[in-house]
Order: sequence, then structure tokens, then C-alpha cells
Amino acid sequence: MKVEFTAAQDALRKELRTYFENLMTPDLKAECDEAMGEGGGPLWREALKKMGKDGWIGVGWPKELGGRGMSPIEQFIFVEEVMRAGYPFPFLTTESVGPQLAEHGNERQKREIVPKILAGECLIAIGYSEAGAGTDLASLKTSAVKDGDGWLINGQKMWTSLAHFCDYVWLACRTDPDAAKPHKGISMFMVPTSDPGWSCSPVITLGEVRTNATFYDNIRVADDAMVGELHGGWKLITSQLNRERLSLVNFGPTAEMFNNIVRWAQKLDTADGGKLIDEPWVQINLAKVRAGVEALKLVCYKQAWAMTEGNLEMADASAAKVYGSEFFIEVYRLLGEVIGEASLISRRTDGANPIAARIERLYRTASIITFGGGTNEIQRDIISAAGLWMPRASR
Repeated sequence: MKVEFTAAQDALRKELRTYFENLMTPDLKAECDEAMGEGGGPLWREALKKMGKDGWIGVGWPKELGGRGMSPIEQFIFVEEVMRAGYPFPFLTTESVGPQLAEHGNERQKREIVPKILAGECLIAIGYSEAGAGTDLASLKTSAVKDGDGWLINGQKMWTSLAHFCDYVWLACRTDPDAAKPHKGISMFMVPTSDPGWSCSPVITLGEVRTNATFYDNIRVADDAMVGELHGGWKLITSQLNRERLSLVNFGPTAEMFNNIVRWAQKLDTADGGKLIDEPWVQINLAKVRAGVEALKLVCYKQAWAMTEGNLEMADASAAKVYGSEFFIEVYRLLGEVIGEASLISRRTDGANPIAARIERLYRTASIITFGGGTNEIQRDIISAAGLWMPRASR
């Protein structure tokens, strides 16, 4: 089978690559590096708004919502290129929560929040996991209790990444504590982080990247803060997670990192006067990475095509997430071996190689997405039960 893009899609990629070469100024790159690849700074926000103004954030969104009306394939090309350029794009907002709001949100949410997402003016964090409800998300305790014409929300969440600079939390709350099945009593809310009852505490991971514990103390929201149907949150959660799992394993940054390491190895002299790229073990490491990137490309493009056809399957999204997240760990190990001791020099040290320093940090950070978006152990259960129709695992 020959898999290739159309001439129009190739032209779009070239246009985007030129666009991001101009957008990613040295100052913006430095700010993103200082933020450990998370974004949130003033130049980062300015760049996001420019993308929105130029119509790129919603390239694959319907025209009636303010997008360009292209397909999810073009949307994936955009995200691949923006992340390849080194910009920490807020894909959780634009690629996973945003589409859910566009499809299931009420009129106020579609009128006020969705346009701001496409304009690069609204950022959304995801509030699912709790101290006692991680893998077993259906056991969550954060509550939303009916209070007149609104809801009173109390509880806390863990691993609420990016919440410290987001405008809303896409929050899963228990609205029916007596539901016969726990996942039947959950509803989704858009909770503003500007509310005085909202707070967060930083949690610094092994890779020095910040995530958060977030707290909800008597936050009162109106009825129109609910997304979708009352007690119908579980369907929204699973649909959002399918999109998130695909977004988490975008191969753009890894492909660009591979290219940078190849160029570095082509220039570096060895003790015997040759080039590092000529060492057989280096070639083997690079070949393993290149083959893995090409395989991940096919997996991701297949899922983008499935979204275009309207039939993204849960098991396929889980398979992409498992393969991609575990492959990334192997990538950073293999490329770290090629870089060697240069990767151990702090990025803040004079003369440090920024690419080498990034490899070391990424290796420490990579394990996060093996449980972010759903632990890989549970993803394998989903692949087994939903994809292969095998008996559900007993846990």
C-alpha cells in the first residue's frame, strides 16, 4: 500500500513550516526552554494569539465554528508542524476538550468559549484524577451538589497539568452519589480558575516539569457551566480521552530531534579522526529511532484518517498511546547514548549544547505520558477487550 498526502496537503505542510520558522524567534525559543517546554509565558501567549488570528488553530474545524473547514488530517499536519518547530502547543485545549465543547456544549459555551479557543485566547486544563481515583477514575469523589439555579463544587484533583496558567478546568464531578454504577453518576463542568474558591499547588516531576494538585472549595457555578447531560459525563470523558491519547503521541518533536542528532553526529569528530555518524553502533541506534518514528507516523495518520471518516475507535486510540508513549522513552535512551556525556551538562551552563541538554530532561520526563491520559496497563486492557474482544481483565 502506498500512503501519501495530496498535493494540497504537501503544500499546506510547506506553508506551515515556513510560517513557524518565522514565528519561532530566538526570544520565544528561549522562553519556551525556560518554561521546560510547557509554555505559558507572555511571548508564548502572543504567538498563540497570532496563530488564532491567522486562522491556523482551527484549520480542521468546521467553518461555522470559525475554522477553515478542512479535515482532521490537515489539523494533525498543523499540530505536527507547530510541535516540530519547538512550540509547546496546548493540544489538550484545541484537540481534545475543544471538539467536545463544540459538539456537546450548550449555547453559551459554543458562543463564548469555543471562539476564544480558536482565537488562542482560552486555555483549558483537565481535572480527572484524584488522590484516591486515578486508574479507577469512576470512583472519583469531587462533588457537584445542586444549589438553586446552580451547582456547588467541592473536592480536589491531582495531576492537573497546565492548570496554573489555564482559564478553565474541564472538571469531572460526582452528581449522583447513589448511582447503581459509579460511572453513571458523573457530570462534566467548565470551572473558571478565576473563582476565589479555586487554588492549585505545584507538583514538580522527575523531569522538572510542573503539574498541579488543584482544589475546589465551595465553588458555585451556574447551570450553564455543565457540559452535556446530567450524569452523562462518562461518555464525554472517554471521547475526550480518545482524542487526548492520539494527541499525546504526536511524533513531530521526536522527528525533529532525530534530525538534529543526525546532523550533530555528522559533524562530531571521534578519537580516530572519523565522524561519530560512521560508528556502527551509532548507526544502529539512529536506525531504530528512524524506523520507530516511521511506524508511529503510520499509526497517527491512520487515526487522523479515522477521525476524518468519523470512526475513531477506543482500542485504536489506546494502541497509539501505548506504542507512542513507550517508544518515546526508548527514543530518548537511544539518542542519549549517541549524545553521551554532553547530555549531562545543565542547559544553564555556558557552552552547553541545548539539544543535548533537552534529551536528558526529556528522558526523565517521558514516563509521565505512560500514565497521563490513562495508564498503559489499563490501555492494554482496553485494547484486549474493546479491540480484540477478549475477556475483561479482573482487577
